[in-house]
Amino acid sequence: MQFVHQALTWGFLLVLLPLLIHLINMLRHRRVHWAAMDFLLQAYKKHRRWIWLKQFLLLLLRVFAVALLVAMLAQWVTRGQWLNLFGGRATHHYVLLDDSFSMSDRAGGASAFELGLQAIQRIGAQAANEDTLQKFTLIRFSRAARLADLIGDDASVAEIADFNAEIVAPNFDVILEQRRNTFEVTDLSIGPVAALAAVQRLVEDSIDENRVIYVVSDFRANPWDSPMEVREKLRDLEQSPANIQLVSCAATMRQNLAITDLQPAQETQAAGVPLLVNVTVRNFGPDTARNVQLNVRTTFFDSDSPLVENPAQGSGRIDEMPTVLIEEIEPGQSVTRRVQAYFPRPGRHVVEATLPDDAVAADNRRWCVIDIPASESVLIIDGSPEQRHAYFLASAFRPGGRANTGILPEIKAPDFLRDASPQVLQDYHAVFLLDVPRLDDRAIENLELYATAGGGVAFFVGPEADLDFYTQRLFRSGTGIFPLPVQSEDFLPPDDFREAPDIVFSDHPVFEVFSGERNPLIRLITVQQYVRPPVRWKPDPDSTVQIAASLRNQMPLVVERRFGEGRIMAFLAPVEPGWTNWGNDPSFVVVALKLQSYLAAGRRDFDSRPVGTPIVVSLEVDKFRQDLQFIAPGDTPETRTVIDRSAARASADSPIMSAAIGQSLIDGQIQTDRSGIYEAWPVTTSGQADVRRFALNVDPQGGDLRLVDSRDLLNALSPVKAEFRSAEEFTYELAGLGGSNRSLLLMGLLLILLIAEQALAYSASYHPTPRKT
Repeated sequence: MQFVHQALTWGFLLVLLPLLIHLINMLRHRRVHWAAMDFLLQAYKKHRRWIWLKQFLLLLLRVFAVALLVAMLAQWVTRGQWLNLFGGRATHHYVLLDDSFSMSDRAGGASAFELGLQAIQRIGAQAANEDTLQKFTLIRFSRAARLADLIGDDASVAEIADFNAEIVAPNFDVILEQRRNTFEVTDLSIGPVAALAAVQRLVEDSIDENRVIYVVSDFRANPWDSPMEVREKLRDLEQSPANIQLVSCAATMRQNLAITDLQPAQETQAAGVPLLVNVTVRNFGPDTARNVQLNVRTTFFDSDSPLVENPAQGSGRIDEMPTVLIEEIEPGQSVTRRVQAYFPRPGRHVVEATLPDDAVAADNRRWCVIDIPASESVLIIDGSPEQRHAYFLASAFRPGGRANTGILPEIKAPDFLRDASPQVLQDYHAVFLLDVPRLDDRAIENLELYATAGGGVAFFVGPEADLDFYTQRLFRSGTGIFPLPVQSEDFLPPDDFREAPDIVFSDHPVFEVFSGERNPLIRLITVQQYVRPPVRWKPDPDSTVQIAASLRNQMPLVVERRFGEGRIMAFLAPVEPGWTNWGNDPSFVVVALKLQSYLAAGRRDFDSRPVGTPIVVSLEVDKFRQDLQFIAPGDTPETRTVIDRSAARASADSPIMSAAIGQSLIDGQIQTDRSGIYEAWPVTTSGQADVRRFALNVDPQGGDLRLVDSRDLLNALSPVKAEFRSAEEFTYELAGLGGSNRSLLLMGLLLILLIAEQALAYSASYHPTPRKT
């Protein structure tokens, strides 16, 4: 028997009170000889069995009345309806365990995850002590989320459960402890929706049982602040029917810093060229963080060095950068710092940033893989017969000597755009058209396909350009690649007093060198002539067209727009000095380099993947062997795990075969559930390894340790009647969760018993007949 208030069960000793009172009353009797009573004693002996039976029944009624009163106050709980008189119903405990990395928050010596495991252990131990049939199902959030991504049949739901309708035997607590000792917090950040959906599918196949749903989580504001989808699933489960229990494993919000972003700056990326890397740190804690030490290191993989025989050993050269000190980060704010990395040779290199340990360790590390080419190729189309414009741009990109910009210019005639295939153009990071008179239709089509796919294009319009062609064929009323219509050439009126510079630059990445109102570099640039648009032309506010620079007469000089995924910039003056002196000014070199970096941003492949994302490698059948290896992070930063795979074709005649990890559960685990650097080692038919690297990082929002208020959560879940309990005190009220409280039934029985007791007492006592007057 189970009671909600076990301490009150000591009151059952009061059932001895009626018996004690009866014995005391018997001690008050004494034998007195009285001749007149002999007749009455003989009559009493004749009927004493009936009298004793009434007294015995009266005593039992009083004992049962006291027992019912105590049971009602202690709240007797049963495990099924109708008091389990007909075999009873099983009680099924569905436990959903949050194993997101926020559960690694440690306070007072135990992490939130460990507190959750202890609460689950108590649930299992309590179920093992029950005298009715108990079942136990345990599902972790991470495995349920993978099920939602991979598989959809009902049979597979059972495969992701650590326990599935397990019959609770007397030694179940030992089995549960052995299993839970293998559980670990993942690097995933997952909500409860997938786990609740998995339970829904299990409940559909289960009938005639009492259900208790336990959601064991830390209940952070993300994702519990707006639990609309969770509410709908809990409501469906409650109506199944089921008792909903929310078990909270975290009591307070603690200080936590997280690296939320790590990626190269939008600058030229080439071997032998210093590269700036942006690192963003966010303060998710309630207090201001001061003197934060940010450590960054690079791992350089020399493509000319021989590869190691055992891929698990690693072969990179680690370079530690100077520690970056962040003086202060306000609560809820982010700070970005730039560090300089250097890779002398091309390859897929790694940058890693780390923070000191705090409440949650998973978000204190972040990685990125940067594919460094030997150089970034750019295509220069010069429309002048002598190709005099290309000299100024090519000189900025290739100054000669020891200076290395990482940019490789190729100068071509306009016919090249017509004759080149789209695949050839995709090899260029940016395309510059310098005073090109006209373009063939095929050239326009190739150029627009290139820009749509992410290529950057810059136009420099000068005296050779056919303005009507630019307006009608390239602009095409706003649907073409050129950002504005052009009407005629014009002269900039002279400013005799030189009170204002000829060019006014907006806040644009290309023109950072001119930032500041008093920058003297601006006044060194002079403009005599330019190409102007129609007088009434203005950028459409609903388009992506914007003016990046204008003249002092408020006419546009540099106009930008987006075309597909690409960036387009139009300079309404040529590079060659004549209309302006900018080509001979030192600031032009800086602007040219910034322009190339800005335009080529869409061609740089920066791959940032969240933890848990499958890694798929596609290989040409005629160039690679079928067998390959994947390298995954191990249990410690120093260890790596080797996973053997065999690539397969999607169809028999496909020229591409692929291999993957993380697309299925292997031994109940997700192979991409750890953050860090993953590698694929395909081998060519000639025996050379083509190593490919991937960075998988935690979701930075998972480091937000704000707790949802329990009252607000219960109100948001309404009309679901859930109970919010702390994991540490959960055991004290556990007995009432799996059954039905019979207090109301006991009260009714007590009233009936008291009425029967009064009737029997009246029948067993002497009541003289009133005399008639």
